[in-house]
Formats: sequence, structure tokens, C-alpha cells
Amino acid sequence: MTKEFAYNFNEGPFGTQEELLGDWKEGNCRRALQLYIFKKKKIFLKPEQVLCPGAYNETGSFVINKGQKFSFESLADGDIIYAEKIRDRQGEKVDKSERIFSSLDEYIISLHTALYTGEKNREVRHATSIENGSCFWSLEQFLYFYKPIAAKRI
Repeated sequence: MTKEFAYNFNEGPFGTQEELLGDWKEGNCRRALQLYIFKKKKIFLKPEQVLCPGAYNETGSFVINKGQKFSFESLADGDIIYAEKIRDRQGEKVDKSERIFSSLDEYIISLHTALYTGEKNREVRHATSIENGSCFWSLEQFLYFYKPIAAKRI
């Protein structure tokens, strides 16, 4: 159901379902989200439904809202996780918290997106520069590099 691809920050969501199902080899976390939702739920999300701040503000419904205690037990396969990056590739701490951005929209745009799968030791599906591609991660690995702040369901 998943496709492996190299990470490229500039390769975001596609404008058509045909492009999404076509031959491509690079993508970012937004494209990984678009593909997973299409394969899992047969819903094609347009770029404006995947890109932030629109996706965060308009697409789906909150399962866990910003400011609520984040609990993976509340999530179902295909739920979208919005997270702050808290470590770089070398494991060094980084500050990508809301306070460093000049607006809420800038902060929301900076958030990483990942998908919850619920599979043991492969609970998170995403694309990240840390792995230089698409991957499954355990919750432990995900939480080492990212701080989840909200989750939405399509």
C-alpha cells in the first residue's frame, strides 16, 4: 500500500490523482500524507487540503487539538499528526516552537505531518529529511525527533 521515495522538501502534493499514481521518486511529508490518505481511504486531497495552514485549519476534524494532552491511544489508522521538530538529524535539540515564529500561520506551516498507522513498532508513516525518505517509525523514534501537538481525522 505504501511507496518508498527519497525526501525532497520541494516535492509536495500533486494537483491530480493521475500524477499521484504516476511514476515519481521524490516527495516530502505532505506528499506522503496525500498518498497514504488516497491509498487508505480512497480520498484524493487537493494541494490546498494538504498544505498548511489550510490543511491544519480546514481539512478533517480534530481528534486532538493544540493545547490538549496528546494521546496516541485516541488515534486511528490514517489520522494525521501535526508535530514540532525538536531534534535535527544529528540528534541535537532545535527550537521550532510557536514562540519563535512571527505569526500563528508561520508556525502551522512549519509543522511536520505524519500519519498514524497503529502497527506495532511501525506506528508512524512519514517522509523526513532525517531518514532522507519515506519511512515507518516506532513511536519511540518519532517522539525523539518530534513533539506532536495535534491530530486530525479525514
